[in-house]
Amino acid sequence: MKNTPVIALAGNPNSGKTTLFNLLTKSGEATGNRAGVTVSAKTAPLKAGNYRADITDLPGTYSLSPYGDEEKAAERFIKSGAADVVIDVADATNLERSLFLATELAERHSKVILALNMMDEAERDGIKIDAGLLSGQLGIPVVPISAAKNIGIEALIDAARNAVPGTARFTFSGGEERSRFCRRLATEVTHGETAKVPFSDRVDRIICKKYIGLPLFFAVVFLMFAVTFSGAVKALSELLVSLSDRLSEAVSAWLSSMGAGAFTVGLISEGLIKGTGAVLSFLPQTAALFFMLELLEDSGYMARAAYVSDGLLRSAGLSGKAFIPFLMGFGCTVPAVMATETLDPAERRSVIFSLPFIPCSARLPVFTMIIGTFFPDHSAVAAFLIYFLGILTAYISSLIYSKSKKGRAAPPLTVELPKYRLPTLKNLATAIKHKLFAFISRAGTVVMLCSVAVHLLCSLDGHLRLTADPSKSLMALAGGLIAPLLSPLGIGDWRIAASLISGFFAKETIVSSLSVMCPDGLSHLIGAADAVALCVFVLLYSPCAATVSAQRQYLGRKNSLFLIVRCIVFAYLAALIARAALRFFVGFA
Repeated sequence: MKNTPVIALAGNPNSGKTTLFNLLTKSGEATGNRAGVTVSAKTAPLKAGNYRADITDLPGTYSLSPYGDEEKAAERFIKSGAADVVIDVADATNLERSLFLATELAERHSKVILALNMMDEAERDGIKIDAGLLSGQLGIPVVPISAAKNIGIEALIDAARNAVPGTARFTFSGGEERSRFCRRLATEVTHGETAKVPFSDRVDRIICKKYIGLPLFFAVVFLMFAVTFSGAVKALSELLVSLSDRLSEAVSAWLSSMGAGAFTVGLISEGLIKGTGAVLSFLPQTAALFFMLELLEDSGYMARAAYVSDGLLRSAGLSGKAFIPFLMGFGCTVPAVMATETLDPAERRSVIFSLPFIPCSARLPVFTMIIGTFFPDHSAVAAFLIYFLGILTAYISSLIYSKSKKGRAAPPLTVELPKYRLPTLKNLATAIKHKLFAFISRAGTVVMLCSVAVHLLCSLDGHLRLTADPSKSLMALAGGLIAPLLSPLGIGDWRIAASLISGFFAKETIVSSLSVMCPDGLSHLIGAADAVALCVFVLLYSPCAATVSAQRQYLGRKNSLFLIVRCIVFAYLAALIARAALRFFVGFA
């Protein structure tokens, strides 16, 4: 027998369900001012007073006759009867659209509560809703709230605790009849709405135009990198590098004074501290990038970017809906792969095959290290070009995949353009905190272990004896196997080859590995043209082990191996062309 009641949060996409879920459960699930943020049901215990319940955040759906997979997941959960109470989170600023699902829920589920979210925005726009009249017409409780400002939440919890079966007395023969009822009811209970064109619509008439939207998007991306790679962010990163070096030197001196052997001193000061510190020193750039992406997403701009990219993506066999997984790929490819569940199967495979070319945040420290070494005066331009190349390669990859499947057309796009909203500091802080914690956790586990392993392998020869000559070490033997293949790219040094091998486990370890094996810096190994080739190769070559594992769930073992080979071929050819072009046309060494 079930003791803890289950409360399901249903509602249209972008109605604020996840914001309410985080508020009720003190969770840190991703929120965003766009549809598709929640792609699967999430459950957590309610944390409010003495009342105990499990809250389930369902993917957004406009009706119980869904189209996409995430909408079907919401439908199955509601129709299964697993929820004791369903809270339908509605956007008070767009009541008519929200009522379609509300009437379906009132018909099919015994205990339903309509939470009129964003009432603060509705009142700001001059919209007044008669909650009592609306409740009487629907036969279910109606509670005005603002999840973003924690208004009306206690009343909503009380309504859920004391929920009783509704008294809905309407039935409809079809969707058109239901829509007419919702339109009439919304007009009846809404008062004071102004007739002027909303601010969001006025802005969209400009930035959503075909020849303005895409150039504006790339201008925004360039601005993002200008902030990430310059000014205070760059200075803070340089400070962390200096602190890491000083700590490494201090620990080395202390261990030596305590009589520790050279191997132990090097393992701790170089392998552990300097290797891990090399990655953590790029934390400011990572934080700045995350902040800018969250800012754009919470403001509602990313939904417009998906809309304006639809025409371009459609020529590659994709819809603007594929923009969302690609966007998530800038953070981490693993959740981006999982986000493809919202796409139809053919589009999903095309996106998964192309996602590894989108530069994830784990590659950012590598780019920052190379750009800071070879192109410090043009860091923003260099970073923009690298990321642009990643986007372009992902597009070309999708185009090739689409052309290989004859008769395949891009699926239709239905995208909601939410109102522009000023991002809340709480949401921004929560999102950035979780992403930075994941970054630091990787640096403190995978990167640290890899740094120690690299130093250990650089200290042992083929007979497992300590050696002071790294060129005779196990690491040199491993790197030497593939170094000749990389020589045409100008990166045929065994240390670079070995770091690329470690990068398969986590891309950040390329930085830590090189810091251990090349204490004098990359500039002593390669020239500027070679550095560009290395940047391009790191951008496009095999995704990390975690991404391969996630992709295997959707592609199978055979196609996952093919994807790795495909990425390496793309990376090799692009790096070869980039190096040759720079040496021939620009005269780089």
